[in-house]
Amino acid sequence: MKTFLIQTLLILSTLLFCNAGFIQELKDDKRDIENYLNVQHIERDIQYNGDRALDVYYDQESTELKPVYIFLYGGAWHSGSKVKFTNFGSLLDKNGYVAVLPDYILFPYGGFEDMVDDIYHAIRWTFENIERYGGDPNRISISAYSAGSHLTALTLLKSLLGYTNKKIDLEPFPQLEKVVLLNGPYDFDDYSNVAKFFGKENNSLIERLVKIIFKTPNVSPTDLLRPIPDDSLDSFGVKKFVFFYTSEDNQVKESSALNFMKQMKRVCPTVEIDYVYKEGYEHTTLTRGVRAGTEEQENLYLSLIN
Repeated sequence: MKTFLIQTLLILSTLLFCNAGFIQELKDDKRDIENYLNVQHIERDIQYNGDRALDVYYDQESTELKPVYIFLYGGAWHSGSKVKFTNFGSLLDKNGYVAVLPDYILFPYGGFEDMVDDIYHAIRWTFENIERYGGDPNRISISAYSAGSHLTALTLLKSLLGYTNKKIDLEPFPQLEKVVLLNGPYDFDDYSNVAKFFGKENNSLIERLVKIIFKTPNVSPTDLLRPIPDDSLDSFGVKKFVFFYTSEDNQVKESSALNFMKQMKRVCPTVEIDYVYKEGYEHTTLTRGVRAGTEEQENLYLSLIN
């Protein structure tokens, strides 16, 4: 028994120390928690949509209404938190914005409709409540990353087009200023795209998730637009979209964003879209840099949202 225990501990230790990415992520998480606890300009754990929570980053001493950004994190629909991306909130606050960072339900506790439900209510909450935190309800934008970009696009389209979500007809939002989508997957026609996004080490998780994906209708923003006639929408309810993609992204194909933008322009030729392509960056380069407080990535992110 003692020998078996020692062998097991040795194996576990070897696996952990060989996985440099895992060790680095633990260090990053520790840093993120410390950053979160040190933030001063914040109202934490405000409840919305039942027992969900969001944080608002804002200058309590400011007397003027500021533009607002909602930031929706990624994490392959099964991980991530508002704490992990706390530096996005602080960066936005320092640069003249009020920032809203909501947590939303993750797999396996919820499927896409549950995630859309949370994000829909987080956006609604912002329009209805942000003025009390110094935010201008007439200047609300959204920034999202990876799975958060997918869920943002899905939520906006389902509400715009009057789709049912969790047996409730979603209503369109008031006009948004800007929607900035970073490295997002928007089409799930190819199973390999989903598998590639997760990585080989998560095969069992992929199988369970894919079962939910393909049993849940209306999961692809691109597919939501396909049946809509050409030039049939006056607006997407957003003044401007920004799509960001990177040359070394091996998790999401560039065609995912290109095909989605093509469908958007087909149904609404007047839609304003900027496409920003960054050479030399991987899927996580921008967000890891902002989380670490790296000036290059902070400046790049600010250039996308301003």
